[in-house]
Amino acid sequence: MVKIIRIIACWVAYLLFAAYSAYMTSKSISMSFEIDKVWAVFVFVMVVSILAGLLLKMLITEFKNTINPSKSKVILCLLGFLLFWGASFTTNVHYMLMQNKGLTIVKNELGNYKNFIDSKTTGTDNSIKKQQSEDEANLSNTIQGYLDQFNRELENSMREGFGNVAKNHLKQIETYFQTSAARYGDTYKYENSIFDEEKDRGDIGIKGSKRCAALFQKYSTRVKDKENIRQRCIESFYSIKRKNHKEEYPLFKEYIDTLFAVDIPKLEKIKEPEAYYIFQREPLSTIYSKLGNEDKQEIALSLIDTTSKSKADIEKGDFRYIVYPSSRMFSTFNVWSDMLNGRLPSDMKLFGWILFALIIDIVTFIIRMFC
Repeated sequence: MVKIIRIIACWVAYLLFAAYSAYMTSKSISMSFEIDKVWAVFVFVMVVSILAGLLLKMLITEFKNTINPSKSKVILCLLGFLLFWGASFTTNVHYMLMQNKGLTIVKNELGNYKNFIDSKTTGTDNSIKKQQSEDEANLSNTIQGYLDQFNRELENSMREGFGNVAKNHLKQIETYFQTSAARYGDTYKYENSIFDEEKDRGDIGIKGSKRCAALFQKYSTRVKDKENIRQRCIESFYSIKRKNHKEEYPLFKEYIDTLFAVDIPKLEKIKEPEAYYIFQREPLSTIYSKLGNEDKQEIALSLIDTTSKSKADIEKGDFRYIVYPSSRMFSTFNVWSDMLNGRLPSDMKLFGWILFALIIDIVTFIIRMFC
């Protein structure tokens, strides 16, 4: 009778610990893969957890078999257990991160949006006009510099003729327009728009001062046409920026202030990862989606520590987050990748949750051995 009670007690304790672990795992998986039916995931994970315990018990039994142990059985049981346990362990740590740091992460990101919008609303219309004038002057000076180089090359090559060096100066101008197009939302296709390899190949080798002067007129006209296209893009870009300064940014500021006054206090009372998850998918994502590309780039840079990192380092992922993006927090793959690559903020330590998750799993499987 005592033995039966002990076995029942062990099974109850084991199932309670397994259910707690399965609960955290199912929540983590549901958010990582955006699965709505959490209960179905929980049932699946619970079954897997019980199988993992069974494989561990079979593994220990096989180790105790000194007469005729099966190596293949040992290997299969070990691999199966490690696979099931590894998935449970990593997702449990992920869930505890969301539970303990989720509110701080969404608040920090919202605060980062607030700081950004505040900086935009305090800017003056004159500063935007000044920036526009500087960009227009930079465009004009850069293009004129390229044309001067092209003209000097033509003057130097009157005897030899229009050659590859002169052509390359024109290609440099095309490249300049292409590489700077994204900043202003310029969608014009500049490739081969100044020198077309097929249509203009007959110009290669042309000699003589008059004919080279005609070539300069021909290609400088094309360059000026492209400069005018870019000029209109700059005007449109800053026109939108002035509109945002006067209309959009104040609305963003009012919206964010409302979130801090109403929604954040609600989250502080609930203190559940699911609430942070919903908050990230609705207001935070809405704010980000309504910002322009330039604003998004500025915000992305404000999230990371770039004090000693080049653009190439950032593109490779060689940086540390100052403000952790809430969208990354809800993916166990992103969280573990950022931890292993040293990208988590300095105040986000996983060691305590890793230790806690290990204790839960160890206790669970120890209890299973006595069932």
